[in-house]
Amino acid sequence: MPVPDLKHQAVGRAQGGLLVQVCDTPAIMLMARDADLDFVFFDCEHGVIPYDHLHDLMLMGNEMGIPSLVRAGQLARVDVSRILDFGAAGVMVPMMETAEQAELLVAWSKYPPLGRRSYSGGGSTAYGPSGGHSTNMAAANDLVMAIAQIETVEGCANAEAICSVEGIDAVIVGPCDLAISLGTPDDVDTEREAELIDQVAKAAHAHGCLFGIIGGNAMLARHADEVDLMVSAIDTHLLRGALATSEADYDSIRADAR
Repeated sequence: MPVPDLKHQAVGRAQGGLLVQVCDTPAIMLMARDADLDFVFFDCEHGVIPYDHLHDLMLMGNEMGIPSLVRAGQLARVDVSRILDFGAAGVMVPMMETAEQAELLVAWSKYPPLGRRSYSGGGSTAYGPSGGHSTNMAAANDLVMAIAQIETVEGCANAEAICSVEGIDAVIVGPCDLAISLGTPDDVDTEREAELIDQVAKAAHAHGCLFGIIGGNAMLARHADEVDLMVSAIDTHLLRGALATSEADYDSIRADAR
């Protein structure tokens, strides 16, 4: 199975990754490897990465041993199954709120008998020779993750039901949208939000699912005893911060010159 195993590596040691929204150059995979990041998370909901670039980046990452997760733009077979066919180690669907939605995610991301994913060779099999379908399907069902993103009050309320769906491997909280759902769009650090995140984490671990957060480092630290998948590094934020630092350095040099 050519897809690197992120699912089992995250058990007992939280894995840290980079969310990629705009940097669709192979250089990002090389830099992620050299930084010893555990995975790269491509954002096809809010990002601008086209599918042909996504396919090539994930193939490159797989060859280097860096697993790729992908946030699909919607809960649809055409997105979920196709992303996995490209070679993703996991696919996440945003705004998951019900067990019925989780069941659809499993259906389109898992092969029979667990789901109804259609079989095809390709990126998911490193374009290897045909055949070995049973072996490839069993390996994919074990390694490839179906991830529900919970980011609303309703989703938190139904976390137990979502996590209890057979085939859901992980749940990841989106703190920003959760804050919007709570009516506090500019404050992700309320006690109520922390309580809901704890609620989702407990539901995940009670049902053998990994738990993750896409948020700031302070939030990750607050939930350090619970989190398995950590994402605070975002390419746009890193670039913006580096540019601001560079301008501040230039200002300092200008001041010294006077």
